[in-house]
Amino acid sequence: MDFPLWVQIVALAVPAAVSIFSALWATRSARKAQRAEHEAARLRALEDRVAERKYELYQPFLQTLGDMLTPFRKDAASDRLEAVMADFSSFVAIWGSDEAVETFYRFRVGSVASPPTLVTMRLMADFLIAVRRDIAWPVTEITGLHVIGMRINDLPEHPEMKRALEQPLAELFEAEGWTPPFELPSDGRPVRI
Repeated sequence: MDFPLWVQIVALAVPAAVSIFSALWATRSARKAQRAEHEAARLRALEDRVAERKYELYQPFLQTLGDMLTPFRKDAASDRLEAVMADFSSFVAIWGSDEAVETFYRFRVGSVASPPTLVTMRLMADFLIAVRRDIAWPVTEITGLHVIGMRINDLPEHPEMKRALEQPLAELFEAEGWTPPFELPSDGRPVRI
């Protein structure tokens, strides 16, 4: 059976047109994917640079805090604490995350109001977790017990320390009979950490 010429041409042209269209669409999609891949790599590099700068910002202060918790380094750390804290205060307000600034504020303002040891340790732990979230692990699951507890050799003998690092901040203040020189959010939003 012979088909008219125009039917034969259409029968050959349609698959050819579909093939050409598919090739053009695949090329376009590949270019889009390549651009997206390059953009993702650029964003990862930018995030790495920001994280590195933040590490440089936090490092002197974190080292001093760590030294304060190490008995044989405590005296030297105490001597330099105020200078390191003053420098850090200038930079964290600009470069730190909202959570890091908020927890540093509570730590700094609270530390001059003669808090009980358990409160000081908790405020420090909250700040360290905020720094961890800011630099490397935004979705961290650890608690203050993890960041401070590892430095306390006889933690099982001090259940009050474990409790202080895990309970809500307002409950800790009440249990310790300490009134903070800052307000905890009263607008219904939870205290971070």
